[in-house]
Amino acid sequence: MKAARSARARAWMAVPLLAAIAPCRAAPCCAASCPAVPGLIAPGLIAPGRLTMATNPTLPPLQYMSVDGKLSGMRIVLGREIARRLCLEPAFLSTSFAQLTLGLLERRWDVIDTGMFYTRQRATLMEMVPYEIQAISVSVADDAPIAVRGVGDLAGRSVGVEMGGIEERHARDIDRTLRAAGKPGLDIKTFQNVGIAFAALRAHQVFAVFSIDAVARRGAAQGGVRQDLRGLYPTPVALALRDAALADRVAAVLNAMKDDGTLARIMAPYGVSPLPGRIEASGPGRLSDRY
Repeated sequence: MKAARSARARAWMAVPLLAAIAPCRAAPCCAASCPAVPGLIAPGLIAPGRLTMATNPTLPPLQYMSVDGKLSGMRIVLGREIARRLCLEPAFLSTSFAQLTLGLLERRWDVIDTGMFYTRQRATLMEMVPYEIQAISVSVADDAPIAVRGVGDLAGRSVGVEMGGIEERHARDIDRTLRAAGKPGLDIKTFQNVGIAFAALRAHQVFAVFSIDAVARRGAAQGGVRQDLRGLYPTPVALALRDAALADRVAAVLNAMKDDGTLARIMAPYGVSPLPGRIEASGPGRLSDRY
């Protein structure tokens, strides 16, 4: 009995990584229907013929698990289209944000498709392909006692952020700036993901939440909160890869999608914008000064 329970426990623990594997088997996204691009062979894959992508599905509407248990959102659509144009089957793995970089470096997946903000520090560890621009919003409860017109209005207030993300970094920068000016700082509360942070906001456990614009817009549409500030600290968002040659192939595909309008069409319903200019990889030994 004990052995059976242990086996069930091990199986349950494997679900977040294994159950979300979604290889393409239907004609629209298999190699037989991929665009004919001479010489566009994807190198450096962990599994031949398959583009394995990891995501943390906690950021609706950009990447999340739908009520029927399927990975959904803008970045999932984007990943599938990239795989199709590379003539590869897309396979998605669902995992936590904390596991993403380590799993990439350990060759457990080919691509991190989760909307990772570009930083030069990250680009010293892995190949990054910036392709979209995201900015930060400040959301408050519908019945908040004040309207937030600027980050200075948050002095002395509690702010919820996802742990370890760029939102937390900006919150801590604002906190230091306020304190340096002799004002009360922020009471920063970190959460495992942004969904929990918004739940805390609706429960009035924090005064405000920092999140990316698309997430804040969805939160406002669901009710109970409003998006008082938006467009703060616009920053490139990137796909991350281990293999430099594969990163260059993905950048070429994204440029083709940008040229034919596909990238803008995928992003438009979510209020997201493509990165201006040509898309290029930046990584160890070839850091770009552009970003």
